[in-house]
Amino acid sequence: MTRGAATVAILRARLHKEARVLILGIGACALLAYLQRYDGVPLQIAGSLVFGSLSGISASLIARGSGRFGEIDLCELSAPLYGRELARATALVPCILASAALSAYWTVAAIYAHVPAGALVLSIAIVNAATLVALRAGLASGWHKALWVAAACAVAGGGYALSKAPIAVAIGACVLVGFLALRQYGEALARYDPLDGLYRRRGRELL
Repeated sequence: MTRGAATVAILRARLHKEARVLILGIGACALLAYLQRYDGVPLQIAGSLVFGSLSGISASLIARGSGRFGEIDLCELSAPLYGRELARATALVPCILASAALSAYWTVAAIYAHVPAGALVLSIAIVNAATLVALRAGLASGWHKALWVAAACAVAGGGYALSKAPIAVAIGACVLVGFLALRQYGEALARYDPLDGLYRRRGRELL
């Protein structure tokens, strides 16, 4: 019960603060779907992955270490939660934002043409995998941050390449990548010190 209450509290606090980002992502993906209403399924998958991944990666980058959630970050890190528990709760927020944007895209696309269920499920799996990889960038800095962002983009591109493979294989690969990324994020979050960067900057000033 305590873990469930903590997860709900984290989701409510972060989603409330991300309401504008959620609306913007939904509106952008819905507009793109309208512009692509006469395109084929492969082009629609590509468009949904581009905007969906951008939404998820952006939400992941501002979820931790951006200063946007300073007070919430301190409350969460001081709560009696394990790193993996906190990681699962905070990872749900960008995944919800990205999934909502994708749902808006495919809802508009379905108005003008039949949408294969496989394309919908695969795009959500790919975007969520890229979003989970990008979460690790929020705990890094410098070229390490850029490397994790590049890895998230590579996951999205690799997922599109896998769209031509059997649907079960492609979704299974995305689930595996997402699981490993979430596990890595939880381990990094357990070791994360929000004051570490402050200590390093002060050390340079003293020197």
